[in-house]
Amino acid sequence: MTDRRTVLVIAAHPDDETLGMGGTIHKFSQRGDEVHVLFLSTGVGSREHEREDADSRLSAAKQALELLGCTRVTFGNFPDNAFDSVGILRVAKVIENKINEVKPHLVFTNFHDDLNVDHRTAAEATLVAVRPKPKSTVDGLYFYEVLSSTGWKFGSSSFSPNFYVDITTNITHKDDALQQYTLEIEESPNARSRESVMALARHRGHFIGVAYAEAFQIAFLREIDQA
Repeated sequence: MTDRRTVLVIAAHPDDETLGMGGTIHKFSQRGDEVHVLFLSTGVGSREHEREDADSRLSAAKQALELLGCTRVTFGNFPDNAFDSVGILRVAKVIENKINEVKPHLVFTNFHDDLNVDHRTAAEATLVAVRPKPKSTVDGLYFYEVLSSTGWKFGSSSFSPNFYVDITTNITHKDDALQQYTLEIEESPNARSRESVMALARHRGHFIGVAYAEAFQIAFLREIDQA
C-alpha cells in the first residue's frame, strides 16, 4: 500500500508498544502514516509506587514515542495488573471510542494468550471493539509480542507470527526509545533486557532474510471494494 494510513496501537501498559513494535511505529511514522497510541493504564500498580510513580512512567512513554515519531498519545486509567476486575466490555468501550474518533485502517494490540492478565484483556477487548462490521474502517488487526510475557504462559497457545516488518533502518530508534523506560528494562541476561530485545529482533529478521525485524500474528485482514 502506498496511500497514507491511520494506525492505532493499543497497549495495556507503557513500554508494551516499544518492546512489541517500536521499530514498526517508527517505520509507519517515517513513511507519513498517522500513528496513534492508546495506553489502557499507567502500568504502575499500588505495590510499585515506591519504585516509580505514574507521572514518571507516562513521561517516559511520551519521550519514547517522540523518538519513534509519534505524538498522538492517549492514556487510560484501568488498574494495573487487574484489568480482569474491570470486565471486557468496559475496556472494549474505551477502545471502541478511540476507534470511532481516529478511524484507523490498521490496529495492533497485545497477544491474546500472554502471561500478563492485562495483555490478555486488552487483546480480547480489542477483538470485541474491532470486529468487522459494515462501514468499519479497520481492515487489519495484528497481535504483537512482548518479551517476558508473550512466551511465559507455558502450556497455552503460542505466539505464531505470520507477518514480519523489516526494521533494519529503525532498530536504533527502537533502542533509543527503549532506554527511556529506565525502570522497566533489566540487566542481561534477563528476558526484558536491551540485549534480549536486540537478539529477538535479529532472530525475527534473520528468519525473513534481513538484519532486524518485528513479528506479528494476524488476527484478521480484509480487502473490500471501496466503491
